[in-house]
Amino acid sequence: MCSCRVLQGFVYAIAAAAIVVLSAVPAKAWVDLKSPSNDSVASGAITVTASVTNEWWSQLAVDGKAVASAGPGNVSFRWDTGAFSDGPHWVTVRGYQRFQTVPDSSESIAVSVLNHLSADRSMTFATLPASAPLPNGSWCAQVIPPETEMVPANQTPNNTVPTSSQLASYAANGYSANAYDGVWAYSRVNGQYKGTTDMIIRWAACKWGIDENVIRAQTTTEHWSWDQTTAHGDKRTSLLQCINGNFTLLWNFLCVNCCYQTWSNWQTKVFYEWATWPMINTSTAFAADFRYADQRACMNGDLRDYFVGRPAYNGHTYAGDIAAGNLDTILWGCIGFHYSGDWYDGNSTSGAVWYINYVKNVLANRDWVKHWPTFNWPN
Repeated sequence: MCSCRVLQGFVYAIAAAAIVVLSAVPAKAWVDLKSPSNDSVASGAITVTASVTNEWWSQLAVDGKAVASAGPGNVSFRWDTGAFSDGPHWVTVRGYQRFQTVPDSSESIAVSVLNHLSADRSMTFATLPASAPLPNGSWCAQVIPPETEMVPANQTPNNTVPTSSQLASYAANGYSANAYDGVWAYSRVNGQYKGTTDMIIRWAACKWGIDENVIRAQTTTEHWSWDQTTAHGDKRTSLLQCINGNFTLLWNFLCVNCCYQTWSNWQTKVFYEWATWPMINTSTAFAADFRYADQRACMNGDLRDYFVGRPAYNGHTYAGDIAAGNLDTILWGCIGFHYSGDWYDGNSTSGAVWYINYVKNVLANRDWVKHWPTFNWPN
């Protein structure tokens, strides 16, 4: 005989207990930073707004330093950017529980402050660690002074920027914004800059936090003349090596029954990175932007999935070196990766090790200065 009432009572008791337990679980706390937008430029006193949910109080911090506090809900903070140095800063809104001094929710964005640098543009650009905020591209454009052009042939590609439809196609084919799958850097690529060849190099160095002389050295290594109009290589005569799925535009372009797989002063492998076409060829700024977005993604550890299962070379692994955090090791490992597709593979005559040493030698000798000895180099 079934004791249905007993069973029903037991079920009701369990359900009631579950309701009590669920009601005791606090709603998730979160911070949604509304303005300014990430990767923006700010001057003077601005308002930072956010929605702070299920917290007791909130705080605005810049580079980890508390600036102002407020309650929860839709909050506004006043931030006087003039009290901070010109350049990129981390802006964070934190949410706190009652009587707590450690936040349990927060959101951070990078904002580039520009109050004085338009009058003092004598800076050089060095390599930044992964923890540093990156300058906004338009900020970089405003702080780079005019230079004379050493490669007159680049007049057209240096003054061509991608159209909105080209950038939309680029984003739709694998380079849309997503901070969690290792492609955030590529979504920041837009090529929206016009200048001389060296100004474009400096703009990419500034925007991606890569030493400008390292970029000059790699440019010299990849294409000695820095002539974007002749920068194509890796010629192939096999249709299979020229057509990647539905991407057929390289076949017979500038050669009959053949193709060039790599393009630009930085020799991007367009056969694989086909979503960059044709901007990688027609726009020097886009070509530089994409190459050093790739460098930054590599340096920030975003290529971890690519390296899973790959062997160690010469005592190095990508995951190990990223975890160790030695900036110089990571910088040059990513330079070598651009050439070989592996991490510190090869030796003195082959692979990434050979390429790294070659670029380092060009850097030490400043070969670009020897190429254009009368040019007034910024540094």
